[in-house]
Amino acid sequence: MAGYDTKDVAELLRQLGAHDQLLAEAYVFGSVQGDGDEARKIAALHKKSLLRPDDEPGDYRVSAELKRMLNRLMRKQSSYRQLTDMGKVIDVLADTVNDYRLSVISDQQDDAEYYLDQLDDLLYEAKDNLNVSLDNMHYAISSQFGFVTTISAKVRENERALTYAQKLLTELQQIDPETCYEWMDWACPVELARKISGFIYWFNQTLPRLRFIIDSMRLSLFKLRRDEKQASLLRNMARYLQKHPEFEINENVFEDKSLPETLRFAPAMPIKSYINVKETAHEHALVGIVQSLRKLNNPTKPNARETSSVEVIENVAMGFSYDYFEEQTERLFEKAITTGEAVSAVAYWQQSLVNWHQLQQHIEPIAWVELVFSSYCKLTNAQQALIDIKPKGKQLEGISHNWSYSDIVVKVN
Repeated sequence: MAGYDTKDVAELLRQLGAHDQLLAEAYVFGSVQGDGDEARKIAALHKKSLLRPDDEPGDYRVSAELKRMLNRLMRKQSSYRQLTDMGKVIDVLADTVNDYRLSVISDQQDDAEYYLDQLDDLLYEAKDNLNVSLDNMHYAISSQFGFVTTISAKVRENERALTYAQKLLTELQQIDPETCYEWMDWACPVELARKISGFIYWFNQTLPRLRFIIDSMRLSLFKLRRDEKQASLLRNMARYLQKHPEFEINENVFEDKSLPETLRFAPAMPIKSYINVKETAHEHALVGIVQSLRKLNNPTKPNARETSSVEVIENVAMGFSYDYFEEQTERLFEKAITTGEAVSAVAYWQQSLVNWHQLQQHIEPIAWVELVFSSYCKLTNAQQALIDIKPKGKQLEGISHNWSYSDIVVKVN
């Protein structure tokens, strides 16, 4: 392990020892908060790749590598299924989601929490492994495969990386991430839906990145092969000149008196990167160059452009769009939160009907129920976690999984 510095390893071990309580809480309880007094410590652990961000903003979890080591040392059962390719990853994720669904349906909270934790680790490890692979390929291209020195070795490494990237792209293209939405075709909790949708979004962003890396690899391989060909020609030329020393030119050949005057070489001219303007011998040549450049410097005349006037329109205040019944749906949700009791949308409509008629506001009960449902769908995840709706209705005959709702009950979770 000579490639590692003992100071870096010692610094990492000191980080583990100095923040033992914080890492233990993140391992036992699943996550820790990244705000408050521990923010600086958590930032340092995140920089050392000992903690990683969780799905919830501000929460941090133990990294997959550290958790795998702790599971082995604590004799804790961890995921025994190895993530060899993305196809098997999808199968493992599907099995884990199914186990989580059965645990939630049977109200086994401990098992559900275990399977959700396993799912989070599997998703993170799958994404992290592929991201690290893509980062390594991108770094290899950017550094022109700097971990090897010879051009022939660079060409071989580029060919291997290109073959691997093409096989990986072929494998990923055979996977349809939209099928992962089938894992949420039940009344799943919000945290499961957030994890699965985040995985699908990441997968869709990975394919264009991999295609860009493959294009860069092809261009890099073309340049390396061209450089290898030029280097091969130069090596062959140097080898030929070494075998035929008659092509070597003596630097002092201009002093050889045996040569005729016409064949003697003049002494080498001193080459400089600038012109010595103090020498009068160069004055006429410099003047001629400057005069020729001045003749070439013909200023371009600006093109005549058409002008037109700009009509200035006064600012007009925009009318404020106001929906009376959207405000009433907000009051319905507010009543359910403040009272803590379940409130029926139809009952609320009947109670408020007189006041609405006095204000010349009219809405049908069916439209009112649909408006309450659409307003609930527009709420944020935090607001939907606070309140819930329970539609009332009957199943339509001849149509599977389709219901006709006549009322909606709003209640606090």
